[in-house]
Amino acid sequence: MKIKLFLATILGCVMLSGCGSKVESKLQGEIGNNDGNITNIGSVCQKGDTIYYQNFEDKFSIYKSVNGGEGQKLNSGTSYFINVVGDYVYYVHEDSDFHIYKMKTDGSENTEIVDKSAYYMTVYNDYIYFVNYDDNQALYKVKTDGSELKKLVDTICYYPIVADDGYIYYIDYKNGGKVTRITPNGDLMEVMDDKNPITAAYLNYNDGKLYYTNAVTESEGSKADYQNFLFCYDIEKKTTSTVIESPCADINIYDGRIYYNNLEDSKVYSCNLKGEDKKLICDENGMFINLTDESLYCYIKELNKEPYIKKVDLK
Repeated sequence: MKIKLFLATILGCVMLSGCGSKVESKLQGEIGNNDGNITNIGSVCQKGDTIYYQNFEDKFSIYKSVNGGEGQKLNSGTSYFINVVGDYVYYVHEDSDFHIYKMKTDGSENTEIVDKSAYYMTVYNDYIYFVNYDDNQALYKVKTDGSELKKLVDTICYYPIVADDGYIYYIDYKNGGKVTRITPNGDLMEVMDDKNPITAAYLNYNDGKLYYTNAVTESEGSKADYQNFLFCYDIEKKTTSTVIESPCADINIYDGRIYYNNLEDSKVYSCNLKGEDKKLICDENGMFINLTDESLYCYIKELNKEPYIKKVDLK
């Protein structure tokens, strides 16, 4: 099953190191999904009273549910990075070598629009931003009709997110895994914390701050004592602080809380933005955490079993 290959690829990059803040919109326009969901493979997307989601019981095809009603099938085949802008659903189709597709929100007019292997895809207004695995993981953008394909950054890029301050943030694996930002046109490249020796992962943005885990065990010959801790970087103040002082992964910040997989006991927890008020959300090893206003969705992978998605009500 192809999904195993994709999960292995994503998990592999995590070991080198699971949508995010609720979009309140300083963005001038419409964004397709929250950044934390995109960081966690975009398996769920909420637009108003409609939830678009991967149905693991039907080969991870996209379904939608309105007001909690019965799911309606929209396409066939394993689909990731679900984005909804206007009347269209955009997604990456694993069964077609991870090419980019779009379809109407009723499932009609399903069409391939970009024949590149795309990951971490976000749709913002008339453009799609994605990592191009056919070009050594460089960061690209393309118009939503598939025209004007353009390389923005020629680097090994992970976890690019379109933040609501109007910048694109990403982790540059050609520059020691540092968090970097550019404008949507690819201008004004800036490293956020050049003195910090960490390799970042699971990038999220929330209210002027960047959140990410540290994946480095050694720095300049000395062992670091904060492997996979959660950091917060204040963009305006240019300061870094530690939020969660224990190994964690699959970070997703939503509606003022941090959701994460605790690597010490492999369970899903949430806490406030200071790392306090810790609550157990799921007592199973939940990966690729996605969120809507009322629910958490995560992949459960048990030994010798096919992965499935578990939904946890939050309210």
